[in-house]
Amino acid sequence: MLRQYRLAKGFFLKSYDFCFYRNNENNRQDEMADLFSVSVVLYDHACPVCRVEMERLKRRDRQERLVLLDISSPAFNEQTWGISHADASAALHVLTPTNEWLVGMPAIRHVYQRVGLGWMMAPSGWSVISPLADRLYRYIAPNRYAISRWLGLASSSTPCTDSVCTSAKLKQGDPS
Repeated sequence: MLRQYRLAKGFFLKSYDFCFYRNNENNRQDEMADLFSVSVVLYDHACPVCRVEMERLKRRDRQERLVLLDISSPAFNEQTWGISHADASAALHVLTPTNEWLVGMPAIRHVYQRVGLGWMMAPSGWSVISPLADRLYRYIAPNRYAISRWLGLASSSTPCTDSVCTSAKLKQGDPS
């Protein structure tokens, strides 16, 4: 009987070790999958409203699902992303984990969903509201610097006017 107990105990421990090993392997695979499940957000850090909103969303991003890339930085390389600076400046661009590019309101909905706030932007995707939300975004995006000033997020001495920032002008070779 003691021998049967030892055999049963040995089998149980081996089974437990195998299950523990498999669970660790599964956890490692999940961690690897999470590495490739980030969304890359191309945003304008020179825009105060954009910067404040992205910082707020990044604070909520506890699972680190967002990677923020500043398009106003001299380090931003258009060739790396296949998007011109002008296009990136015109609207928010997000590269999803499935390698799909989202632009404008779909990009905003995706970013909010990734940090657990999808419910806030969900109505903007409804068929009745979506055209209005898209039109509103097309107004806000080119006027984001003026809106930043109206909201008190930027002073009148900010080097950004209308939809063009001085650093972006210099980057494009336009000294004016």
